[in-house]
Amino acid sequence: MGRPAELSPEERADLIRRGYRPVEIWVPDATSKAYREEAARQAKSAVESDLRAGIDELLDEDPETDWEKP
Repeated sequence: MGRPAELSPEERADLIRRGYRPVEIWVPDATSKAYREEAARQAKSAVESDLRAGIDELLDEDPETDWEKP
């Protein structure tokens, strides 16, 4: 996924005239090892927190049968 196609000066001017403005967004690199490790740590922490809080008691034990209920 490379850079998007650049706008011509006319296209850029038209968008600005219509009230748009360019924005650059930086996001985490999901392909980096550090990111994946941190995501796994946070996911594990969330699961452990839910277990401590008893959230699992709210879950349906047999969700496949819910489709058959009136």
